[in-house]
Amino acid sequence: MSTLLQTAGDVALSLMPLVRGAGLFLAIAALALFFKPLLLGIFRALVLVVKPRMSKDQIAAQRNMRNAKLLQRMTNSSSGNASLTAELRAMAARS
Repeated sequence: MSTLLQTAGDVALSLMPLVRGAGLFLAIAALALFFKPLLLGIFRALVLVVKPRMSKDQIAAQRNMRNAKLLQRMTNSSSGNASLTAELRAMAARS
């Protein structure tokens, strides 16, 4: 009988690091779930530090530049068709 108790005690002692690790993991997971909004806010702030958002004026300028480049490519590709080229230049002058 004593060997059975001794074996059970040895098994229990050998499982203690596993139980302690699982408990630590569960505690960290519970804290992460509890503080999830705070952690997401910190993450978003760090992203903004690394890559700040462009202002509305910068976005509009980038869009206008992209449109101008597109019209320029279209004008260059249609150099054989004079009426299409004139129409594209008129569109470019409006934007």
